[in-house]
Amino acid sequence: MNPIHRTLRLIAAGTAAAAFAGIPSIALAGPPLAGRASDGGTLPIARTEIVYTNRDPELAEALNLREGIDVEADLDEAGSPVRWRVLTDGALRFAFMQAAEIDYLKKPEVKFEDVTGDGVPELLIYRKAAKVEAGTGLSIYDGADGFRLLFDVTDPAFTIADLAQRYELKGIAGGGVKLTDPASGLSGVIPGVPAKGATVDPVTSYVISPGKIVAAQRVSAVKSDGERSAIGWLRTAYTYRYGAFVPELETLADASGKQVAQKDLLASEGPTTPDDDI
Repeated sequence: MNPIHRTLRLIAAGTAAAAFAGIPSIALAGPPLAGRASDGGTLPIARTEIVYTNRDPELAEALNLREGIDVEADLDEAGSPVRWRVLTDGALRFAFMQAAEIDYLKKPEVKFEDVTGDGVPELLIYRKAAKVEAGTGLSIYDGADGFRLLFDVTDPAFTIADLAQRYELKGIAGGGVKLTDPASGLSGVIPGVPAKGATVDPVTSYVISPGKIVAAQRVSAVKSDGERSAIGWLRTAYTYRYGAFVPELETLADASGKQVAQKDLLASEGPTTPDDDI
């Protein structure tokens, strides 16, 4: 069976974590889609605070609730969130952890949008890091299916524990930066830009429409004036398939938005770029 098809079948069965553990090619192609949230076991919780409440009757009716939704933050001694818990009608629905390497603000941004196109709003929880450069995490829960997890970026940097470096960036003769994502096979050159200190920054924004999510990461470098600024953009597009959002397309563009490379993450062939020699 095609490895990608096997992965999608496992995602559809609600075992995304197992799928990604077994198939590194797609596991590392974008942020992981977690199969389920964990209560996390014994944690150093100092206190718990309610950080979000929604008692909108129209929303409650759409989600088949009697009252509404609350989000609680379990905080450590320093007041930083260790995990968040979502309650519906006053009862615990589920809990989810933060990435251990990231210091998030205790209050997430909570939204309700129909991202699957079924007419029922999903629960979107944006976790913003205390330091802007650390990015923004996003979890989406299916409002029509008991708040099943559909999409989860717990680490906006898309780092994987067994990779020393996710992305490879190097300067090229004549000016420019070649970016390679060994996880997906994407490779392309951003021409005419400085290579000093070139990095791929964490996800800072998501563009969401029914059935599609695009996560954007800035590619930055140090320019001649010593300031770090954007030299390009790396975007990962996800589509709603088989009951989950799966990575479909990875695109590299220059700072103006002009595409320089693209990789179909669901295809068995290699990356497609404007120049086959890239």
